[in-house]
Amino acid sequence: MSKRRIVFSKTGMGKYISHLDLLRCFTRTIRRSGLEVVYSQGFNPHQKMTFSLPLPIGVTGECETVDIQFQDGVTDDEIMEKLNQNLPMDIRVRSVGDPIHKAAEITAAEYRMEAIATEMVSEHKIQAFFGQGEVLATKKTKKKGETTVNILDYVRSWEITGIAEGGFCLRVIVDAGGERNLKPELLANALNDYLAPIKIEGWDICRKKIFCHLDETLQEEFR
Repeated sequence: MSKRRIVFSKTGMGKYISHLDLLRCFTRTIRRSGLEVVYSQGFNPHQKMTFSLPLPIGVTGECETVDIQFQDGVTDDEIMEKLNQNLPMDIRVRSVGDPIHKAAEITAAEYRMEAIATEMVSEHKIQAFFGQGEVLATKKTKKKGETTVNILDYVRSWEITGIAEGGFCLRVIVDAGGERNLKPELLANALNDYLAPIKIEGWDICRKKIFCHLDETLQEEFR
């Protein structure tokens, strides 16, 4: 038996697929592909499959990972080819290989956040938002339920990568993983409120990278 880490992208209309539906999608894809995988024991056996960091609905991703245990004899090239032949076009396998890091080691994620605005947003206005000492928002957690947090405490770094009449684009790195996690929608909603009366008509958010062991000097990409 061999556990393989599959890195895949989820783009286009794929951003509307929930995590549960994504799990079902991969399960059915494996069945259609004929790939031999390992099943759990018990009354209701299921394929041994673990997603490292589920992606929120409405957000695309270029670096998503799922660990699947395959029976001996199948090659990485065969896994990649057969999965891509049977997956929806908006979900593409990019690589297959050995897991290097554990999901518990994930500490941060990088997002591209592109806003569509009704008018020009100045660079100074965006800088002023991130320069605030505190931006409070309601955050939902499994352990504590709803709690009020300062979302800027979860932002590791940010930069403006583009400004135009129809909006702006940010590159942000935020806390992610089991210990501390910030969904990019919370940051987007806070920006919507701060920039009023300028109206943000929509956001295009994409997770570009996932990091582990991230500090001020080290950004090790999760693999």
